[in-house]
Amino acid sequence: MTSVDPGPASGHVPAPAAPADDAPKPARGRPPLDVRLAEGLLALLGRITGRPRGLYQAALLRIGFGGVFLAALLREFLNRREIWGDRSPWSPDMARRLLGGIDGVSILLVRDERWWFELMFAVAVLATTLFVLGWHTRATSVLFCVMVVSFNSRSLLMTDSGDTVLLLMSFYLMFTACGRVWSLDARRARRTGQTRSPGPGHEWGVFVALFAVVAAGLLLPWWASLVGAAIVLTGMWRLPLELEQLRAALVAAMHHCALFVIAAQVCVIYAAAGLFKVQGKTWQDGTAMHYALNLEYFQPFPALSGVVDGGEVWGTALAYVTVFTQVGFAFLVFAKRAKYVVIAIMLGMHLGIAVLLGLPAFSAAMALGDLVFLPTAFLLFVRAQGGRAGRWVGGRLRARPGAEGAPRTLDA
Repeated sequence: MTSVDPGPASGHVPAPAAPADDAPKPARGRPPLDVRLAEGLLALLGRITGRPRGLYQAALLRIGFGGVFLAALLREFLNRREIWGDRSPWSPDMARRLLGGIDGVSILLVRDERWWFELMFAVAVLATTLFVLGWHTRATSVLFCVMVVSFNSRSLLMTDSGDTVLLLMSFYLMFTACGRVWSLDARRARRTGQTRSPGPGHEWGVFVALFAVVAAGLLLPWWASLVGAAIVLTGMWRLPLELEQLRAALVAAMHHCALFVIAAQVCVIYAAAGLFKVQGKTWQDGTAMHYALNLEYFQPFPALSGVVDGGEVWGTALAYVTVFTQVGFAFLVFAKRAKYVVIAIMLGMHLGIAVLLGLPAFSAAMALGDLVFLPTAFLLFVRAQGGRAGRWVGGRLRARPGAEGAPRTLDA
């Protein structure tokens, strides 16, 4: 039986041939190396100049380091003239000669009169308070850095490593967007709904800072005054949209670079400290902690130091944990889970230094540097838990008999 090919008469229409474009295409190879490098660089540039990251970490550094410097000023209020002022054994002439040899500066040395020192001390307290609160942070961060440098340079021989860290961080914080969150600037932005910067001339804090540049220029050559005046005058009108976009990109880039430098500075400090300890014989044999805890000058609580100095095994363990943690900090802090362990160890070490050796300012400065490595989600979680605990305590206090708003009994 032969088969018959059905034609058009049988009602069967053959399917049309598939177009050539639907044919399977050969798999594309990987882009050339130069294209991949260009795409990677563009992506990196986009992340650097895009939306600022690490805003909560920068705000935490602003509040922390500003609070440390403010606490130091207020703690030494009664002794301010003996430390930085006209009664200091380290006279202004001696300070000028020392700073002249190292190219140092201090606004406290502009004049020798007491009224000038009292004025600068009041400005330092006010500027630091506004910086901690985040009021016009761009301007107050500059004033904060000037005051930290000036007070540290005035009595340079009295400073320690904590003051050096504070000085470095005050300079780095000028380039960060540390006032975007947890600040009066953020509160004003939420209230006004302003998303675009109106220009330097419309920010009173920035205008005051720029005017201070002109005032300071009066103490410098005439061309410095002209430069300051030009900066003030060019900041009096609103920035065009294109310049505002460029400004926003530059601000984000400076913010990210400054946070990177802060993180790198902390890693370098720990690495240098650990490597120097490795070279010491007392750290190698584990007796360094014993000698440190028995220094009479660094014993605010001798009984507590004697309790912590609990023997050879305990002292050797503390010494080795300290050295290994400091040397490996730069590697462990970028691990996903190990970072919490190493940061907890370092915070415990700084707490011990503050209590046992009587160095709270140094410990606080270094502990704040560690917090820059904490992720934003963790900081927000801690803040939420703190707010919840505060509301619980407030509710308990309001629920007490006799408290305002609480139901009173007949006996009350």
